[in-house]
Amino acid sequence: MKTVIMQPNYMPWIGYMNLMKQADVFVVYDDVQYTKNDWRNRNKIKTPNGSMWLTIPICKLKGTMIKDARVNDRFNWRDLHLKALRMNYARSTYFDEIYLIIETVLKSHLEHLYLINMEIISQLCKYLEIKTRIEYSSGIGFNKLKKTDRLVEICKKLKTTEYLSPNKSAEYIEPEKFEAAGINLLWHNYQHPKYQQLWGEFVEYLSVVDLLFNHGKKSRELI
Repeated sequence: MKTVIMQPNYMPWIGYMNLMKQADVFVVYDDVQYTKNDWRNRNKIKTPNGSMWLTIPICKLKGTMIKDARVNDRFNWRDLHLKALRMNYARSTYFDEIYLIIETVLKSHLEHLYLINMEIISQLCKYLEIKTRIEYSSGIGFNKLKKTDRLVEICKKLKTTEYLSPNKSAEYIEPEKFEAAGINLLWHNYQHPKYQQLWGEFVEYLSVVDLLFNHGKKSRELI
């Protein structure tokens, strides 16, 4: 069984969705420290003038775990994000169906960031027919352990045979601990696909919604 463990990102990029597609179990790493201005609360879309950040403002951050981070609605960010999507993707082929998914989640007024992120991710998985099982690290335990030790124990509890990890995690992961536990450590060497976009020259590493607005359900093959 192949496991992936990732923090919950806002409208994540294509590679994140590829990880979900490959996994048998996707563990949401929700009980670790929230980091300011990271992929948890922002991502990029494409505009006629290049890429643009969509950022969710967060309430008090000091010592906050991801699962406890609350969005700050004083800044009217929900309407601003929806307006940005309308302005930049209204001419896309699959605008109506993808916009409805995002709009429904944002207008549900969920207060916790991770719930917003995971509801968007879950709805996009449903749209793309990605049926990976989702678990939460806060419900699995081992939160007193550090980095690799915790990842290994989560994998063991899930009866994982293969752990798929983003390449950047090589900075801290200790491969020998996976080997000692009899778990095959795999690196996610994702090659970003090129696809038809609006607004001229192709731009990489945007939110997956850019792909979805332009290609709809066909995006599954590109992811």
